[in-house]
Amino acid sequence: PKSEIRNPNLNFEFSILNSKLPRWLRGIIVILTVWTVAKILLTGITFLLLTPPFQGDTVDNWNLRGKMFFVDQAITLTIPNSEGIPMTGDVNSYPPTVPLVKASFSTLAGNWSEPLVNVIHLLWYLSALALLFFSLRRVVGTLWALGGTYILASLPLYLMHGTNPYADVYLSVHILAAVTLLFHALVSDDPDRRASFLRLSAFATALLPFTKNEALIMHTPAILLVLVAALWYMKHIGKMSLKDCIHTILWYVLLLSAVTLPWIAFKWSHGLTFGNAQSLSNINLAWQPGVLKAIAKNTFLEGNWLLLFPLLLVLLIIQKRTAFKTPLLVLTGFFLIVYLGQFPLYMFTFLSTEALYQTGYARGIVQLAPTVVMIVTVLLFHCLQTERGKG
Repeated sequence: PKSEIRNPNLNFEFSILNSKLPRWLRGIIVILTVWTVAKILLTGITFLLLTPPFQGDTVDNWNLRGKMFFVDQAITLTIPNSEGIPMTGDVNSYPPTVPLVKASFSTLAGNWSEPLVNVIHLLWYLSALALLFFSLRRVVGTLWALGGTYILASLPLYLMHGTNPYADVYLSVHILAAVTLLFHALVSDDPDRRASFLRLSAFATALLPFTKNEALIMHTPAILLVLVAALWYMKHIGKMSLKDCIHTILWYVLLLSAVTLPWIAFKWSHGLTFGNAQSLSNINLAWQPGVLKAIAKNTFLEGNWLLLFPLLLVLLIIQKRTAFKTPLLVLTGFFLIVYLGQFPLYMFTFLSTEALYQTGYARGIVQLAPTVVMIVTVLLFHCLQTERGKG
């Protein structure tokens, strides 16, 4: 069944896909594809396989903890500092998922190898591209899906994080899965398919708190809020019964409880912090100067995101009906809740340094980048459809 987000005026999109593409267009697609693949492989091989890890979070957290898990064959909370002295650091408050994956790879290989444990990050980056492509293809077709995937692959900071041993691209894959599956459930007219999308979204949402700390505080509550609105809407228009909505909520509760509650209990019992390696109890509110200027500079005036965010802003204005009055609201609503919700943390707490030094803020955008690209691609598609309809 066709999703209503693809209506109206689909003739333009289908005429492109069903007819033979012009030779010049096929040539451009081939050239851009070859260039993108070569760029990703060259960058990934250079920074993941040939360059020793030097990034602070990699050396002090992801790879260090993974190696400790591998050596001890256990999840240990005591790690050595740079001088080899055992210590219990704040990095232990991070979920152990990424270090455990690295330890598992090394256990299968029989020894610890930095290139081996680092290459998994390239797989996560490619997973983000693949998930975005197939999510877009369901609503705007293959050609536009290729365009959206190319946009994501062209973002300099996202590529840098995808080819470095950080965990933000890894988190971005889980976020994209959780929100796009909910989006597809909302637009689907098939009850069985809708139920499958909702269960898969529940599973992806349940995994979020076990990826990075900020997912528990920021992303999971936002998805649950959007879920409640989506279920209310589907019941209101008759797509789902009250019984169906209750079953969906039970799936989310069950899966979140299976993953989140044991992790929270573990952190609580071992005295681990619930902030991003910082205790939430240490937060004091006070105006932090320079934050808004730093955010504006990082978002609009530097090359990290090229023209992605100016384009998003323009499209949200000229395509406000598609952005806020169609099922795409699942994506735009989630993005705006998370993006705007973090502003008070930067503007009124000690976390302002994360924006001023362009560390935590920039990484937060990395986590949302695939979702933003999907929003932009769908809005661009509908914008051109609207203009063609006028012509």
